[in-house]
Amino acid sequence: MALLTRQHVGRKDETVGLITDLMPEELPAERWLKFNRMAWGIENGTHQRLDVSLNDDRCRVRSTNALWVLGMLRRLVISLFLHWRLQQPKPEHQSLTDFQAAMGEDNLTLAMAFVTRQRPKL
Repeated sequence: MALLTRQHVGRKDETVGLITDLMPEELPAERWLKFNRMAWGIENGTHQRLDVSLNDDRCRVRSTNALWVLGMLRRLVISLFLHWRLQQPKPEHQSLTDFQAAMGEDNLTLAMAFVTRQRPKL
């Protein structure tokens, strides 16, 4: 375990614990920092897509089971989007909004077939 103090101009310092099963000599401070930043990059990418594009924070569902199902479906949408984005030839058509438009009502049947197939293909 290690303690990391995050410092940012205009904000109060924040100390957080970092946990690993590696020995201190196996994970020098530079690698700790790199792994910590990588984890936040993943979190920020997912959170941005969930909150901004899929309105996750504005969700008013309060049932625990319904929240779990919506969360899984939203993450499925993000996974499908990432797969779809890799196949797009034009960089300007690679946003989650573009994906949602491409999978709009005209493609609802195809989307449902994709979700219910045993070996789906986009």
